[in-house]
Amino acid sequence: MAIDLSPSESQVELQRVAHDFFADRCPPAVVREIEEQGIGYQPAMWQEMAERGWLGLGLPTAYGGSEGGFLDLYALYEEMGRFLVPSPHLDTVVIAGDVLARGGGGAQGEEVLRAIVQGECIVSLAILEASGGFGPSAITMAASRRGNSFILSGTKLLVGFATSANHLLCVARTSQAGAKDGVTLFLVDAGASGISSIPLQNIAGGALYHVEFDQVPVSTANVVGDIDAGWALVSPAITKAAVLQTASIVGAARAVLDRTNQYAKDREQFGRPIGAYQAVQYMVTDILIAMHSADLLAKQAAYRIDAGKPFGREAAMAIAYGKKAAAHLHRQAHEVHAGVGFMVEHDLNLYSRRSKFWENNLGDSRYHQEQVAGYMSA
Repeated sequence: MAIDLSPSESQVELQRVAHDFFADRCPPAVVREIEEQGIGYQPAMWQEMAERGWLGLGLPTAYGGSEGGFLDLYALYEEMGRFLVPSPHLDTVVIAGDVLARGGGGAQGEEVLRAIVQGECIVSLAILEASGGFGPSAITMAASRRGNSFILSGTKLLVGFATSANHLLCVARTSQAGAKDGVTLFLVDAGASGISSIPLQNIAGGALYHVEFDQVPVSTANVVGDIDAGWALVSPAITKAAVLQTASIVGAARAVLDRTNQYAKDREQFGRPIGAYQAVQYMVTDILIAMHSADLLAKQAAYRIDAGKPFGREAAMAIAYGKKAAAHLHRQAHEVHAGVGFMVEHDLNLYSRRSKFWENNLGDSRYHQEQVAGYMSA
Protein backbone atom coordinates (compact mmCIF):
# COMPACT_ATOMS: atom_id res chain seq x y z
CA MET A 1 0.00 0.00 0.00
CA ALA A 2 1.34 3.42 -0.97
CA ILE A 3 2.19 5.91 1.77
CA ASP A 4 1.21 9.53 1.32
CA LEU A 5 4.14 11.60 2.55
CA SER A 6 2.61 14.90 1.48
CA PRO A 7 2.66 17.48 4.31
CA SER A 8 -0.60 18.48 5.96
CA GLU A 9 -1.94 22.02 5.68
CA SER A 10 -0.67 22.82 9.18
CA GLN A 11 2.81 21.51 8.32
CA VAL A 12 2.89 23.57 5.12
CA GLU A 13 1.92 26.64 7.14
CA LEU A 14 4.50 25.88 9.85
CA GLN A 15 7.21 25.56 7.21
CA ARG A 16 6.12 28.79 5.53
CA VAL A 17 6.20 30.69 8.81
CA ALA A 18 9.57 29.16 9.76
CA HIS A 19 10.96 30.05 6.32
CA ASP A 20 9.95 33.69 6.66
CA PHE A 21 11.16 33.90 10.26
CA PHE A 22 14.61 32.45 9.59
CA ALA A 23 15.00 34.37 6.33
CA ASP A 24 14.54 37.56 8.34
CA ARG A 25 16.44 36.58 11.52
CA CYS A 26 19.21 34.38 10.16
CA PRO A 27 20.66 35.48 6.81
CA PRO A 28 24.27 34.42 6.05
CA ALA A 29 25.67 37.60 7.60
CA VAL A 30 24.03 36.73 10.93
CA VAL A 31 25.28 33.12 10.74
CA ARG A 32 28.82 34.46 10.36
CA GLU A 33 28.30 36.92 13.19
CA ILE A 34 27.11 34.13 15.50
CA GLU A 35 30.19 32.08 14.61
CA GLU A 36 32.45 34.99 15.52
CA GLN A 37 30.70 35.69 18.83
CA GLY A 38 31.58 32.24 20.13
CA ILE A 39 28.50 31.20 22.13
CA GLY A 40 27.10 29.50 19.03
CA TYR A 41 23.52 30.78 19.04
CA GLN A 42 21.50 33.96 19.40
CA PRO A 43 19.68 34.12 22.77
CA ALA A 44 17.08 36.58 21.43
CA MET A 45 16.18 34.26 18.54
CA TRP A 46 16.09 31.29 20.93
CA GLN A 47 13.53 33.14 23.06
CA GLU A 48 11.48 34.04 19.99
CA MET A 49 11.42 30.37 19.02
CA ALA A 50 10.11 29.58 22.51
CA GLU A 51 7.37 32.21 22.16
CA ARG A 52 6.31 30.64 18.87
CA GLY A 53 6.01 27.25 20.57
CA TRP A 54 8.89 25.69 18.62
CA LEU A 55 10.71 24.57 21.78
CA GLY A 56 7.64 22.60 22.83
CA LEU A 57 7.01 20.82 19.53
CA GLY A 58 6.75 17.12 20.29
CA LEU A 59 6.89 17.57 24.07
CA PRO A 60 3.95 16.64 26.34
CA THR A 61 1.28 19.22 27.13
CA ALA A 62 1.81 18.45 30.84
CA TYR A 63 5.05 20.44 30.58
CA GLY A 64 3.73 23.17 28.33
CA GLY A 65 4.49 21.43 25.03
CA SER A 66 2.14 20.99 22.08
CA GLU A 67 2.68 17.27 21.45
CA GLY A 68 3.08 18.08 17.76
CA GLY A 69 3.95 15.30 15.37
CA PHE A 70 7.43 14.37 14.25
CA LEU A 71 6.62 15.58 10.73
CA ASP A 72 5.97 19.01 12.26
CA LEU A 73 9.53 18.96 13.57
CA TYR A 74 10.68 17.78 10.15
CA ALA A 75 9.19 20.88 8.52
CA LEU A 76 10.91 23.11 11.09
CA TYR A 77 14.28 21.40 10.69
CA GLU A 78 14.20 21.62 6.92
CA GLU A 79 14.02 25.40 7.23
CA MET A 80 16.66 25.45 9.95
CA GLY A 81 18.93 23.65 7.51
CA ARG A 82 18.05 25.94 4.63
CA PHE A 83 19.23 28.94 6.66
CA LEU A 84 21.94 27.14 8.70
CA VAL A 85 20.31 28.27 11.94
CA PRO A 86 22.83 27.89 14.81
CA SER A 87 20.76 26.60 17.70
CA PRO A 88 20.88 24.17 20.65
CA HIS A 89 17.42 22.89 19.63
CA LEU A 90 18.59 19.41 18.59
CA ASP A 91 20.34 18.53 21.86
CA THR A 92 17.91 20.36 24.12
CA VAL A 93 14.45 19.70 22.68
CA VAL A 94 14.84 16.62 20.51
CA ILE A 95 17.32 14.53 22.50
CA ALA A 96 17.09 15.71 26.11
CA GLY A 97 13.39 16.53 25.83
CA ASP A 98 12.58 13.11 24.41
CA VAL A 99 14.73 11.27 26.96
CA LEU A 100 13.31 13.16 29.95
CA ALA A 101 9.73 12.79 28.73
CA ARG A 102 10.15 9.02 28.25
CA GLY A 103 12.62 8.23 31.01
CA GLY A 104 11.45 10.38 33.83
CA GLY A 105 14.22 12.08 35.71
CA GLY A 106 11.97 12.75 38.67
CA ALA A 107 10.90 16.18 39.82
CA GLN A 108 14.06 17.76 38.41
CA GLY A 109 13.36 16.24 34.99
CA GLU A 110 9.87 17.71 35.00
CA GLU A 111 11.23 21.10 36.01
CA VAL A 112 13.81 20.97 33.22
CA LEU A 113 11.16 20.07 30.63
CA ARG A 114 9.03 23.07 31.63
CA ALA A 115 12.08 25.32 31.48
CA ILE A 116 13.02 23.99 28.03
CA VAL A 117 9.59 24.84 26.64
CA GLN A 118 9.87 28.37 28.06
CA GLY A 119 13.30 28.89 26.52
CA GLU A 120 14.89 29.10 29.96
CA CYS A 121 17.04 25.97 29.83
CA ILE A 122 19.64 24.47 27.49
CA VAL A 123 20.71 20.85 27.81
CA SER A 124 23.79 19.59 25.95
CA LEU A 125 24.49 15.96 25.10
CA ALA A 126 27.87 14.77 26.43
CA ILE A 127 28.51 11.47 24.70
CA LEU A 128 31.51 11.42 22.34
CA GLU A 129 34.92 10.38 23.68
CA ALA A 130 38.52 10.35 22.46
CA SER A 131 38.14 7.15 20.41
CA GLY A 132 35.67 8.94 18.16
CA GLY A 133 33.51 5.82 18.16
CA PHE A 134 29.76 5.82 18.53
CA GLY A 135 27.48 3.42 20.33
CA PRO A 136 27.51 1.95 23.85
CA SER A 137 30.80 0.08 23.40
CA ALA A 138 32.55 3.44 22.79
CA ILE A 139 31.51 4.77 26.23
CA THR A 140 34.40 4.37 28.66
CA MET A 141 34.02 7.41 30.94
CA ALA A 142 33.63 6.05 34.46
CA ALA A 143 30.79 6.71 36.87
CA SER A 144 31.52 4.95 40.16
CA ARG A 145 28.95 4.52 42.91
CA ARG A 146 29.65 6.22 46.25
CA GLY A 147 26.73 6.07 48.67
CA ASN A 148 23.82 8.07 47.25
CA SER A 149 25.97 9.57 44.51
CA PHE A 150 27.97 8.65 41.45
CA ILE A 151 31.42 10.13 40.83
CA LEU A 152 32.00 11.07 37.18
CA SER A 153 35.55 11.20 35.88
CA GLY A 154 36.67 11.52 32.29
CA THR A 155 36.46 13.58 29.13
CA LYS A 156 33.73 14.27 26.61
CA LEU A 157 34.46 15.86 23.25
CA LEU A 158 32.53 18.00 20.78
CA VAL A 159 29.93 18.91 23.39
CA GLY A 160 27.74 21.59 21.86
CA PHE A 161 26.98 24.87 23.67
CA ALA A 162 28.63 23.57 26.86
CA THR A 163 29.31 27.01 28.34
CA SER A 164 25.73 28.13 27.65
CA ALA A 165 24.12 24.94 28.94
CA ASN A 166 22.27 24.70 32.23
CA HIS A 167 22.62 20.91 32.26
CA LEU A 168 24.66 18.23 30.55
CA LEU A 169 22.99 14.95 29.63
CA CYS A 170 26.04 12.80 30.23
CA VAL A 171 26.39 9.18 29.12
CA ALA A 172 28.82 7.30 31.38
CA ARG A 173 29.75 3.71 32.05
CA THR A 174 28.48 2.25 35.31
CA SER A 175 28.95 -1.42 34.54
CA GLN A 176 30.85 -3.78 32.26
CA ALA A 177 27.64 -5.75 31.81
CA GLY A 178 28.11 -6.03 28.06
CA ALA A 179 28.54 -4.14 24.82
CA LYS A 180 24.81 -3.50 24.44
CA ASP A 181 24.51 -1.36 27.55
CA GLY A 182 26.08 -1.01 30.97
CA VAL A 183 25.88 2.76 30.65
CA THR A 184 23.77 5.25 32.57
CA LEU A 185 22.38 8.72 31.80
CA PHE A 186 23.02 11.56 34.21
CA LEU A 187 21.44 15.01 34.22
CA VAL A 188 24.43 17.02 35.45
CA ASP A 189 24.45 20.66 36.53
CA ALA A 190 26.73 22.25 33.92
CA GLY A 191 28.13 24.62 36.54
CA ALA A 192 29.05 21.90 39.05
CA SER A 193 32.47 21.93 40.68
CA GLY A 194 34.94 19.77 38.77
CA ILE A 195 33.56 20.51 35.30
CA SER A 196 35.73 22.53 32.95
CA SER A 197 35.14 23.37 29.28
CA ILE A 198 37.67 24.26 26.59
CA PRO A 199 36.53 25.54 23.16
CA LEU A 200 37.44 23.30 20.24
CA GLN A 201 38.18 24.82 16.85
CA ASN A 202 36.12 23.07 14.19
CA ILE A 203 35.43 23.41 10.50
CA ALA A 204 31.73 24.11 11.06
CA GLY A 205 32.43 27.13 13.26
CA GLY A 206 30.10 25.75 15.92
CA ALA A 207 30.26 26.17 19.70
CA LEU A 208 31.86 22.78 20.45
CA TYR A 209 33.82 22.02 23.60
CA HIS A 210 36.19 19.61 25.29
CA VAL A 211 34.50 18.99 28.66
CA GLU A 212 36.50 17.53 31.53
CA PHE A 213 34.78 15.83 34.48
CA ASP A 214 37.14 15.73 37.48
CA GLN A 215 35.59 13.72 40.29
CA VAL A 216 32.17 15.30 39.78
CA PRO A 217 29.58 14.03 42.29
CA VAL A 218 26.09 13.47 40.90
CA SER A 219 23.19 12.42 43.10
CA THR A 220 21.32 9.23 42.28
CA ALA A 221 18.26 11.50 42.04
CA ASN A 222 19.85 12.88 38.84
CA VAL A 223 20.00 9.49 37.15
CA VAL A 224 17.70 9.51 34.12
CA GLY A 225 16.03 6.16 33.53
CA ASP A 226 17.46 2.93 34.91
CA ILE A 227 21.05 2.37 35.97
CA ASP A 228 23.03 0.32 33.43
CA ALA A 229 20.24 0.72 30.85
CA GLY A 230 20.99 4.19 29.56
CA TRP A 231 21.71 3.30 25.95
CA ALA A 232 18.28 1.74 25.47
CA LEU A 233 16.80 5.06 26.59
CA VAL A 234 19.00 7.52 24.72
CA SER A 235 19.44 5.57 21.48
CA PRO A 236 15.89 6.16 20.10
CA ALA A 237 16.22 9.89 20.90
CA ILE A 238 19.55 10.07 19.07
CA THR A 239 18.05 8.25 16.09
CA LYS A 240 15.15 10.69 15.93
CA ALA A 241 17.56 13.60 16.20
CA ALA A 242 19.68 12.20 13.37
CA VAL A 243 16.57 11.91 11.17
CA LEU A 244 15.85 15.59 11.83
CA GLN A 245 19.48 16.39 11.09
CA THR A 246 18.86 14.70 7.72
CA ALA A 247 15.93 17.08 7.26
CA SER A 248 18.40 19.92 7.81
CA ILE A 249 20.70 18.37 5.19
CA VAL A 250 17.73 18.40 2.79
CA GLY A 251 16.95 22.03 3.61
CA ALA A 252 20.58 23.04 3.11
CA ALA A 253 20.61 21.13 -0.19
CA ARG A 254 17.66 23.20 -1.41
CA ALA A 255 19.62 26.40 -0.72
CA VAL A 256 22.78 24.99 -2.31
CA LEU A 257 20.83 23.84 -5.37
CA ASP A 258 19.28 27.29 -5.83
CA ARG A 259 22.66 29.00 -5.53
CA THR A 260 24.45 26.51 -7.79
CA ASN A 261 21.76 26.54 -10.46
CA GLN A 262 21.76 30.33 -10.54
CA TYR A 263 25.55 30.46 -10.70
CA ALA A 264 25.52 28.04 -13.66
CA LYS A 265 23.14 30.41 -15.46
CA ASP A 266 25.12 33.56 -14.66
CA ARG A 267 28.74 32.41 -15.06
CA GLU A 268 29.94 32.52 -18.66
CA GLN A 269 32.87 30.76 -20.29
CA PHE A 270 33.70 30.66 -23.99
CA GLY A 271 30.79 32.97 -24.69
CA ARG A 272 28.11 30.75 -23.08
CA PRO A 273 26.69 30.23 -19.57
CA ILE A 274 28.47 27.25 -18.03
CA GLY A 275 25.04 25.71 -17.40
CA ALA A 276 24.75 25.12 -21.15
CA TYR A 277 27.47 22.48 -20.93
CA GLN A 278 26.32 18.95 -20.27
CA ALA A 279 29.04 18.19 -17.73
CA VAL A 280 27.83 21.07 -15.54
CA GLN A 281 24.21 20.01 -15.98
CA TYR A 282 25.12 16.56 -14.68
CA MET A 283 26.63 18.05 -11.51
CA VAL A 284 23.60 20.24 -10.82
CA THR A 285 21.36 17.23 -11.42
CA ASP A 286 23.41 15.21 -8.91
CA ILE A 287 22.56 17.78 -6.23
CA LEU A 288 18.86 17.47 -7.07
CA ILE A 289 18.90 13.66 -7.01
CA ALA A 290 20.79 13.49 -3.69
CA MET A 291 18.40 16.00 -2.15
CA HIS A 292 15.23 14.23 -3.27
CA SER A 293 16.52 10.79 -2.27
CA ALA A 294 17.51 11.94 1.23
CA ASP A 295 14.17 13.72 1.62
CA LEU A 296 12.17 10.66 0.63
CA LEU A 297 14.07 8.30 2.93
CA ALA A 298 13.95 10.70 5.88
CA LYS A 299 10.24 11.43 5.45
CA GLN A 300 9.49 7.71 5.36
CA ALA A 301 11.29 7.34 8.70
CA ALA A 302 9.50 10.41 10.08
CA TYR A 303 6.14 8.98 8.97
CA ARG A 304 6.84 5.72 10.82
CA ILE A 305 7.83 7.62 13.97
CA ASP A 306 4.58 9.60 13.83
CA ALA A 307 2.53 6.46 13.16
CA GLY A 308 4.02 4.63 16.12
CA LYS A 309 5.54 1.97 13.87
CA PRO A 310 9.01 0.43 14.28
CA PHE A 311 11.35 2.95 12.69
CA GLY A 312 14.91 1.86 13.44
CA ARG A 313 15.73 0.28 10.07
CA GLU A 314 14.18 3.02 7.95
CA ALA A 315 15.76 5.72 10.10
CA ALA A 316 19.23 4.17 9.87
CA MET A 317 18.89 3.95 6.08
CA ALA A 318 17.85 7.60 5.85
CA ILE A 319 20.61 8.80 8.17
CA ALA A 320 23.36 6.82 6.45
CA TYR A 321 22.24 8.01 3.01
CA GLY A 322 21.80 11.60 4.19
CA LYS A 323 25.36 11.78 5.49
CA LYS A 324 26.77 10.49 2.21
CA ALA A 325 24.45 12.80 0.26
CA ALA A 326 25.69 15.80 2.26
CA ALA A 327 29.25 15.07 1.17
CA HIS A 328 28.36 14.34 -2.45
CA LEU A 329 26.03 17.25 -3.17
CA HIS A 330 28.37 19.83 -1.67
CA ARG A 331 31.27 18.36 -3.63
CA GLN A 332 29.27 18.74 -6.85
CA ALA A 333 28.32 22.31 -5.93
CA HIS A 334 31.98 23.16 -5.46
CA GLU A 335 32.82 21.61 -8.83
CA VAL A 336 30.34 23.98 -10.48
CA HIS A 337 31.50 27.05 -8.53
CA ALA A 338 35.19 26.16 -8.87
CA GLY A 339 37.60 28.33 -6.86
CA VAL A 340 35.15 31.04 -5.83
CA GLY A 341 33.15 28.59 -3.69
CA PHE A 342 36.13 27.99 -1.42
CA MET A 343 36.47 31.63 -0.45
CA VAL A 344 35.48 32.24 3.18
CA GLU A 345 33.25 35.14 2.11
CA HIS A 346 31.20 32.96 -0.27
CA ASP A 347 27.94 31.54 1.06
CA LEU A 348 28.67 28.06 -0.33
CA ASN A 349 31.59 27.91 2.08
CA LEU A 350 29.15 28.20 5.00
CA TYR A 351 27.08 25.26 3.74
CA SER A 352 29.99 22.95 2.91
CA ARG A 353 31.62 23.59 6.31
CA ARG A 354 28.40 22.77 8.11
CA SER A 355 27.92 19.63 6.00
CA LYS A 356 31.24 18.24 7.28
CA PHE A 357 29.85 18.49 10.81
CA TRP A 358 26.59 16.77 9.80
CA GLU A 359 28.52 13.94 8.19
CA ASN A 360 29.92 12.90 11.57
CA ASN A 361 27.55 14.26 14.22
CA LEU A 362 25.44 11.61 16.02
CA GLY A 363 27.38 8.80 14.37
CA ASP A 364 28.96 8.64 10.92
CA SER A 365 27.52 6.88 7.88
CA ARG A 366 29.41 3.67 8.64
CA TYR A 367 27.87 3.42 12.11
CA HIS A 368 24.37 3.79 10.69
CA GLN A 369 25.08 1.39 7.83
CA GLU A 370 26.07 -1.17 10.47
CA GLN A 371 22.71 -0.53 12.15
CA VAL A 372 20.97 -1.26 8.84
CA ALA A 373 22.98 -4.48 8.49
CA GLY A 374 21.94 -5.47 12.00
CA TYR A 375 18.26 -5.00 11.18
CA MET A 376 18.65 -6.93 7.93
CA SER A 377 20.30 -9.92 9.61
CA ALA A 378 17.97 -10.03 12.63
